[in-house]
Amino acid sequence: MSLLDDVSIVVTPNGYKAGELYAVVPVPSEGAELLTNGDFASDLTGWTGYGTTSATGGVATIGASANSGIYQDILTEGVRYTVTVNVTSYDGVGTAEFVNGNGNNLYTITETGIQTFTFTHNIAASSLILRGMSNALFSVSSVSVKEVTRDNVPRIDYTEGGCPHILAEPQRTNLITYSEDFTQWTKVNYTVQSNVGISPSGNNDASSLTNPSGGGGNIKQNTTVTASTNYTFSFYAKRGTASDVKYSVYDNTNGGDIIASTSYYSQLNSSTFTRVTVSFATPVGCTSIGVYILRDNGTAGTVIVWGAQLEAGSYATSYIPTSGSSVTRNQDVFTRDGISSLINDSEGVLFVEMAALANDGTFRGISISDGTNNNRIALLFSNNANIIRVQVVSNNSLDVLIDKSITTTQSNKFAFSYNQNDFKFWINGVEVGTDTSGNTPIGLNSLQFNSGSGGSPFYGKVKQLQVYNTALTDAQLTSLTT
Repeated sequence: MSLLDDVSIVVTPNGYKAGELYAVVPVPSEGAELLTNGDFASDLTGWTGYGTTSATGGVATIGASANSGIYQDILTEGVRYTVTVNVTSYDGVGTAEFVNGNGNNLYTITETGIQTFTFTHNIAASSLILRGMSNALFSVSSVSVKEVTRDNVPRIDYTEGGCPHILAEPQRTNLITYSEDFTQWTKVNYTVQSNVGISPSGNNDASSLTNPSGGGGNIKQNTTVTASTNYTFSFYAKRGTASDVKYSVYDNTNGGDIIASTSYYSQLNSSTFTRVTVSFATPVGCTSIGVYILRDNGTAGTVIVWGAQLEAGSYATSYIPTSGSSVTRNQDVFTRDGISSLINDSEGVLFVEMAALANDGTFRGISISDGTNNNRIALLFSNNANIIRVQVVSNNSLDVLIDKSITTTQSNKFAFSYNQNDFKFWINGVEVGTDTSGNTPIGLNSLQFNSGSGGSPFYGKVKQLQVYNTALTDAQLTSLTT
């Protein structure tokens, strides 16, 4: 999918000598309403009920019996949905919740009023169920379900102090089949209490893991892996009452620790969630591992956890929720073609404020090009650690090549000014390289998050991206990149 095809490209005055080209990032939008009779105007028409359920006057009442609910078969595996419910009454007894067709909790109702949550449906069963358990009694006046049609197009991340940036990541699969439901994990001397607080998702879906007596115990999930392969295990946690907590990774095939029990208690605090991450390589012949979110702690008490992930790769990517099976997030692809009127072949500036996700030994680039590698200007994180490279290729000839040392995983401001026989490279307010001999590319008509024709896809964070259609002065480049 070409994401930038769905993003506006705008020219606006920039205060210097020319217009600036930038991507206007869309917010997620929603599809049509999927429920029949979501306002209960026709009582329970369109719904299937069980236990004690009724509807009249535009209000549906569920309970009070040990197990009551209503549902519609509207969900499709792999699709993301937004649900909004207006809860008019709730007696606080038992549990009022939305679940999927396998009974996995999607959202727990704890109060009255309008409430919204979002989830990805990861099982084949198509039912969305609103139910009460353990004699819960509650009423709702409306339920709305819509497909999220623009989520992750592109994805905007706010984790760096609230400053938004485009997040571009490789394809990854979360091999943990129950990433939030720790009742489905194998437990020894541990108990799980679900929905004990607000998680990083913004929903009340964090879990409390309790060792009631101390003296060891564990909670783990086993999974199939490929031998001699890099993996990363991650999860979110914050302190409870336990005085120590430890993770571990075990080789089920050969027997023995890959990562011995290791304390992560010092990484945590009691007020906010911290993402705990450990990377490792599976041994020769290893085809099954156990990942322990807790092992051999030796002390009684609780820890609060959410969002476990195991992925093939040397670093962690953004969280992929699962609820019964592994889930794959596709590679992000950003391109915008047919914009020759906005890019000047003969002179200009490519400016990007960006950071790499990791020093992973690959080229990762952002470019303006003719859609091929024959004519392009590219800014590339090098396959050598902590090197940024700028390339100018004109008529299939490499005319400019400049490499500079930086910390690639930190956000830096890069500006490359191009003109015939006059090329300048600036980083963070300083001119770091020039070339006074070279041709500019021809036929530039494409902006791509790769090296020019699809190779070396960019994986990282982009805070700003601007293309100027005239070369800027040194003073302007200093101001732009400072």
